[in-house]
Amino acid sequence: MTDLVALVMCSIFYAMAFEAVFVVSDKLQQFVLPDIIYASVLFFPHGVRVLAAYLFGWRSILYLLPISIVFVWFGDDAGTIFEGLVLALGSLVACVLAFEVLSRFDFIERNYLSVSIDWKSLALAGAFGAMMNAALHYTLDVTDVRASGAIFVGDVLGFAAVLVVSMLFFRLLRELS
Repeated sequence: MTDLVALVMCSIFYAMAFEAVFVVSDKLQQFVLPDIIYASVLFFPHGVRVLAAYLFGWRSILYLLPISIVFVWFGDDAGTIFEGLVLALGSLVACVLAFEVLSRFDFIERNYLSVSIDWKSLALAGAFGAMMNAALHYTLDVTDVRASGAIFVGDVLGFAAVLVVSMLFFRLLRELS
């Protein structure tokens, strides 16, 4: 797969995941976490970030950064713009680092597609990436502890939803061929 095709496909799926958050998660949030505005109950883009990190490693940052910046809320001052850019980049780096750190300590296997990864390892990397993302939000004073916890939960649940949908989609493709 060429880098241009990967960039376009990752951008499309990432944008679709963001739009799905606006449609599904924001409606659900009114009932589940009405007083936490910053976090989403199901943050689907985290699932795309994790799958891209698994498929493309460090290159996934380059593939997802342009569309990630499109969806950043910049605010109206230089500090907010810088913060948005750091969070956009940091969330992508967190996912790749999750795979690198966990594989370095042999918690997961990591062969960049030469061997299929176990779904439990993928889930562990997704949760670790979500933890680092929530910690980044807290460290930058974007959120308090409660909202950072909600970011973690939203990232993990969004990843789980994307993983289930992806598995069902590829199973359907396999059945149809």
